[in-house]
Amino acid sequence: MHQKTTARIILIIGLCILACTADVLAATDGSNDTESPVLGITGINAVNFPNVITYVTVNTPEGREGSLSVDDFQVFENGDLMEITSVQFPDASSRTKLDLAILFDETGSMSEEIADMKARVNELTNAIDSVNIDSRYMLISFRDSLTVRQGWTSDPSLIKQAVDSLQADGGDDAPEVNLDAIEAALSSGFRPDAQHMILDITDSMTHYRGDGTEFSQFTIPETTSHLLQNGTSYILVGPSSVSGGFNVHTDKKEIVKALGGSGLFIDIHGDEFSTILDRIQSIITHTYTISYFTPRMYGDDQKITLEVRVGADSATGLFTVQKDRVFSPGPEVTSGTSGIQAQQQPPDVDDISMYGTSVVDITGINGVNFPYIMTYVTVNSTAGKNGALRQEDFQVYEDDELMNITSFAFSDRSTTSKLDLAILFDDTGSMSDEINETKEKVMELTESIALAGIDCRYALISFKDTVTINQEWTSDPLVIQQAVAGLHASEGFDAPEVNLDAIEAALEMGFRSDAQHMIIDITDDLTHYRGDGTSFSQFTIAETAENLLNNGTSFILVGPTIVSGAFNEQNDKRELVKALGGSGLFIDIHGDEFSTILNNIQGIITHTYTLGYYSPKQTADGSKRTVRVVVPPHEDSGQYTAIAR
Repeated sequence: MHQKTTARIILIIGLCILACTADVLAATDGSNDTESPVLGITGINAVNFPNVITYVTVNTPEGREGSLSVDDFQVFENGDLMEITSVQFPDASSRTKLDLAILFDETGSMSEEIADMKARVNELTNAIDSVNIDSRYMLISFRDSLTVRQGWTSDPSLIKQAVDSLQADGGDDAPEVNLDAIEAALSSGFRPDAQHMILDITDSMTHYRGDGTEFSQFTIPETTSHLLQNGTSYILVGPSSVSGGFNVHTDKKEIVKALGGSGLFIDIHGDEFSTILDRIQSIITHTYTISYFTPRMYGDDQKITLEVRVGADSATGLFTVQKDRVFSPGPEVTSGTSGIQAQQQPPDVDDISMYGTSVVDITGINGVNFPYIMTYVTVNSTAGKNGALRQEDFQVYEDDELMNITSFAFSDRSTTSKLDLAILFDDTGSMSDEINETKEKVMELTESIALAGIDCRYALISFKDTVTINQEWTSDPLVIQQAVAGLHASEGFDAPEVNLDAIEAALEMGFRSDAQHMIIDITDDLTHYRGDGTSFSQFTIAETAENLLNNGTSFILVGPTIVSGAFNEQNDKRELVKALGGSGLFIDIHGDEFSTILNNIQGIITHTYTLGYYSPKQTADGSKRTVRVVVPPHEDSGQYTAIAR
């Protein structure tokens, strides 16, 4: 192992923040810009597909200063020009987000690198903070097993303590479980709206599934695919040669190669790069965050080429889209004193409607005035979100028969729409942060609903092992704000909770027949159910799903994908979302900051198209009818029950 100076490690960590190409870095002194690439794609995030975010550095004076605007960029997807919806730069007016996972080979040969990390981690966090980046960090160390030294944290002191806990020793039986460390980071929960970045520091090869040992569960092609699906930039600080000899199964440079613009390799045995140390902060500020909505849908695992242009300069990268983005960590994952415990992963929930994964979303179907049917639709495109679509842009089918749309409205126009919104809140102790953020956000929610011209009533129900109606229906925003302010998260250490009974209590409160019926259910745990061995609940998921359908109620679950217990079809409310089809929507409570989740819900409510028609089959026979809404070429479907009222 060559001796490393502290200068080199701050370079490496700074590079991870940016993930620039080596050529871009070579020109950061500003004296030779024309001899190096102007553009570099440092990452592509499509986890909120069809919203796609790409991270770009521009190595010109204007680019480094952040003076470029949306008009200076062009984005092409598979050769087709996209409409950019926003361009952000990390300055005082626009705070960008970064989730940085550091993976560290903790074998004995890495002792010098650990010493340098301990010396320089404060400079890293200070540099990030100084350019207004909202950053989270995590640290995973590995030998032949993994240790989560620190789960996601925004606190620089915690990541420093985690780095201080590193001890380089052992590891005489290289390779190490490097692929499994990457997978553990991917399964830890990156924020959907942040840049996803993994910095992998090692001087050895990796184990892989099928190498004649039981150490690893993964292969390089699998991990590469998962990095692409998760929109994660990958920076490998590794060896260019090893004593054992590389092959395509053990050499992680193969991952960098396959990732295109989202992968970067730095030779751990290379130069000091000391000339760049004074430029780290300016390098960080090169990153532009560019967002757009793709008008296309793709098959699972299809690789999509993205090209960004500024003038005559361009850069390209790849991303993929897949519905199931839950990755399982490798074996023998242990937790350090500051770490997170391995948790139960959810079972497959096929065909679940997840927010942000489709262009057209049916958010509710109301058949309580049968045979008159109201369906509520959001269209996740620029024109759709701006309310620019017209009645002729929609097609509505009932049981595959084209319907005649008789009423049409968008929620932020002069036409007043009606909404009855019941908020259900798990107020056990683990929800304290969410309750605090809800108190801050509920005023914004009510104000945006009022600005959209929506005639809204609100109700609030909290639950632990019992149900409390905190506020009956009210049209007064001040009253619902006071009710939310009265929430206090406490107790509830005997999960699950009586979530199904809270839903049923909301249904019993009496929704207006001419309003959209909506329940927002906020929880981080499983639900009790009748027959679970306790007397807490009176209902099952199948019964509650039927009652929601009969009442024409949209159900938005803000819930967990990971719990300390075990999911099954009777306690996992995502099964409820699945049973409701288009009238159910799932948002991962651990997938984002809770304030952003509330903003998403606000957008769903205030950007809704209401389509009305009369069913041609007007017999109230209790049958389930399928409604399909098409905004060519995209569509969604859901069900209602033809029951007389």
